[in-house]
Amino acid sequence: MNTNNELRRSYQRWRILDHLLSKDLPAKRYLSQRDKIIQMFLSKKENEVTENKVQEVDRIVNISEKDLKQNYLDKGVPVVMEGRAKNWKCVKQWSLEWLSENFSKDEVAIFDPLNSENDSIDYSVEKTTLKDVIASIKLGDSKKYSRFNRILYDHPELIDDFDWKWLYKMRNNISSGKTFQVFIGGKGSQTSLHCATENNLFTQVYGQKHWYLYPPNNDIFLNPPITKSPYFYSKFNPEKPDFNKFPTARFLTTFECVLRPGDILFNPPLWWHQVKNLNHSIGVGFRWFNPLNSIKASLVGTLMTLLSTNPPIWTATKHRTDFARIFKYMNTKSNLNH
Repeated sequence: MNTNNELRRSYQRWRILDHLLSKDLPAKRYLSQRDKIIQMFLSKKENEVTENKVQEVDRIVNISEKDLKQNYLDKGVPVVMEGRAKNWKCVKQWSLEWLSENFSKDEVAIFDPLNSENDSIDYSVEKTTLKDVIASIKLGDSKKYSRFNRILYDHPELIDDFDWKWLYKMRNNISSGKTFQVFIGGKGSQTSLHCATENNLFTQVYGQKHWYLYPPNNDIFLNPPITKSPYFYSKFNPEKPDFNKFPTARFLTTFECVLRPGDILFNPPLWWHQVKNLNHSIGVGFRWFNPLNSIKASLVGTLMTLLSTNPPIWTATKHRTDFARIFKYMNTKSNLNH
């Protein structure tokens, strides 16, 4: 029996028990058990080389749909398709100036749930306009980052700026959801380390974006807090790693890539990722849920998602195109619990 794998499984068992049975958030009823397993894991690894390894995400050009599905989507392996979207209208036309000129009055919700100093999530939402967001970006304000922007739902004609027929074909018959999520941010803006159960084909429309990625079986290294949410996060920062707080993270293999305009990244289910805009950036994720892909990636992560209560999975699914509404729900529940 592989001791390391058994410790990983034990860690996951205590993690899901905390998710199901604890009352407070973040859940800590079984935190001591998880910490104990981490120490056991470290003792088994003490004689191993602890250098944090870096591996580039595969980059491909002109791959067939069949090979893309067989070699990457079905296997849950990330890949960058260089220039796959270079001729899409969104890549040729969209820019901060173009968005501001044509959609300046659009209401925008600003939130950064993972940027808190403690283990709790910040559910607060600021309402502003796209014009103000873009003006702030141009002034160097990296906090005015429009995540999960609804522009493609407020202006559905813009979906034709994408090859949506090709995107839809990447799903299979048992998939759920066809969700577009737009991200508009300035140089230096970022989203901290997190993961979710959905597949994601992420198109870099404008600017450049750097990604750190980790496979789903790295939960024990990243020690994510238990929040009963279908959205998982870790306080580990691969850009500035703190190996005192996250001693097992020394054994991680970090996957990295940089997306340029026209590139598309396949980000598989439950792969941890941290993303930073290297300059002013517009990116668009296309997400869908496939239960088989998710279970293959992580049974525990899939079960924790389906059994989440903050919010329940049916609430998250119902409002998957409106994260501001989801966060309003979570903020209300958080206030009631205090």
